[in-house]
Amino acid sequence: SGSCIAVTRPVARGTRSNLELQVVPGAGSIAPAIWDRLAPDRPFASHRWTCFGEAALPGDRPYHLLVQRAGEPVARASLWLAREEPLPLPSGVMRQGAARIFRRWPLLICRAPLAQVSGLVLPGDPALRRDALHTIVAAADELGRELGSSFLYFDYTEAGDARSDVWPGDFVPVEVSGPGTRLELHWPDFDTYLASLSKSARKDYHRHTNRAADRAIEVRVQPQVTRLDEALPLIRAVEQQHGTVPHPYARQILEQAAHVDAAWITAERAGRLVGCGLLLGDGPDHMLTLLGLDYGERFVYFQLLYAAIRHAIASGVRHLYGGSGAYEFKQRLGFQLLNNHYSVITARSSALRWLARRMSTNQPGAYPVMES
Repeated sequence: SGSCIAVTRPVARGTRSNLELQVVPGAGSIAPAIWDRLAPDRPFASHRWTCFGEAALPGDRPYHLLVQRAGEPVARASLWLAREEPLPLPSGVMRQGAARIFRRWPLLICRAPLAQVSGLVLPGDPALRRDALHTIVAAADELGRELGSSFLYFDYTEAGDARSDVWPGDFVPVEVSGPGTRLELHWPDFDTYLASLSKSARKDYHRHTNRAADRAIEVRVQPQVTRLDEALPLIRAVEQQHGTVPHPYARQILEQAAHVDAAWITAERAGRLVGCGLLLGDGPDHMLTLLGLDYGERFVYFQLLYAAIRHAIASGVRHLYGGSGAYEFKQRLGFQLLNNHYSVITARSSALRWLARRMSTNQPGAYPVMES
């Protein structure tokens, strides 16, 4: 990512808050105390998590924009120059065309690494918030032009902020995926959690568990990733099942998982790996990602999710993020839908802005339940 030298840039015209902005390629050159002073309760946004993301995404170049006033940080944005981005475009032809564009003219994306969370941290005061946003957007646009990017892309924006009147310039708000999910954990143990579910959900749990036991499916939770070469084909099988582009850095994420709070959940049958999932944590917030399944074995997905919830409760986790898809099943387990599945995008040409509009699926919830 180059040398980590902060570059001071002029603030956007029209701002009134006496702001100063620095562009820093790499979080390692920002003191953790300064970084974490902003939005300390934001999930997957700590200095430790961001450094982990930089290590796990070796092909994405980080650029962090830090906005200060009188020496105090008031806002920041984490940007990533990405040439391999699995965008949910509606057809394989469009995905192939976009991949060619991104290899030549990469995207500049604002988001928290590896999580369905915005990388934009803004102050609460409305006037300061506006000035900080406009300052960040102006600097990001200039940076994107210098780097030759095709799109400037603010990902995982809350629905209330995904409006064209909030953003300067010609940004296009789009809905690019199904909503993520989150389970708020407040139970002392898994049995208490299970008792809080509906009668039908408890019945499903016992049925799924008994059927898995009948098939001698054994679930383990381990602190380190094992059997990586066996897990990757299972992860690719899930991506293929749902028509998503393979994650380009799945192996690197698994290899770097030990740098944050992590648990590796596996399902085996007769010594053969038939399922896996990675729990990654940033303080009290954890996420389940990189699910892998052998679709020749039933009931494995359920056991992975139950094990993730059980482990999260035992570990004192506050929120468990479950990603998108399998909405009916997850909601029966208490997961709530998030409302940040919007992006705000601008592009360097009218043709690319047309492509940005085509990125919108406009089909919230149109993702299949994995089993029943």
